[in-house]
Amino acid sequence: MIKRIAIFVMSLALAVLAVAQEDIEHTNILMLKAGYGSHLDTYLSPVDYSGMHIGLSNEWWQPFRQDTRLGRMGLLDHWGHVGRLDITALSVANAAHSNSYLGARVAAGWGAFYCWKWHDDRLKTILGPYLESDVAVRYITDNVNKPVSLDIAVNAMVMAGLSWSFYGRKTSYRLAYLLRTNLVGFDYLPEYWQSYYELSQGVHGIARCSGPWNHRTVKHGLSVDMQFLHSTWRVGVEHSYNDYGTDNMHFVSNQISLVLGCIWQYKMNAHSRL
Repeated sequence: MIKRIAIFVMSLALAVLAVAQEDIEHTNILMLKAGYGSHLDTYLSPVDYSGMHIGLSNEWWQPFRQDTRLGRMGLLDHWGHVGRLDITALSVANAAHSNSYLGARVAAGWGAFYCWKWHDDRLKTILGPYLESDVAVRYITDNVNKPVSLDIAVNAMVMAGLSWSFYGRKTSYRLAYLLRTNLVGFDYLPEYWQSYYELSQGVHGIARCSGPWNHRTVKHGLSVDMQFLHSTWRVGVEHSYNDYGTDNMHFVSNQISLVLGCIWQYKMNAHSRL
């Protein structure tokens, strides 16, 4: 299962690279984030845990190629695509501080969107599909039989956003809101009575179709981009909520992060040489 997820992520990265071409402007946003959240993993412990998390995210935006058959037919006008990679680490403890666990989550996704523009392109809205894979691992310090929890999800999501640009004398600013929420997919969870040792010996967990009825995911954020003479920066806040499980197990992750990012725009030149 993990090998399939790794192959999917590699294929996603190759697909993004394949659509790059000369004279298309790319926007890349590298972000550091830190925040606080509450977590519940009843496979490891029946009580809530809370604590800090830190992460690194990279997001890239660009229009679709226009030299393809669909582009020449005009069917790709106002269409673009976005890719994103999130790596998050957390350290949380229960209310009594008698136990704690460490966790890591990696999420990679790609989506396409249609963009509507008004008021001299200052007001923009986007809407489109988004596909995301998500792998989470948690290690608890005081649980002999079940020290490790692992779950995997692949979600087809809907993505929507709104942005407004305004300008100063030598600067420009953009206020933006972006939302992603799942529609359908699949996830993999450990069996409730399955120990870590049985998992390592090949005992199967639970693989199932997932959606808002048993796996709810909402990721959204509000940001302000500030373009100065020699650099462009992003500050913002992001909220990530995951709620999923079975009759015997319940997993909840509710995180709020402050974001600081650097933005740069560039064009590919396929004819340049080292």
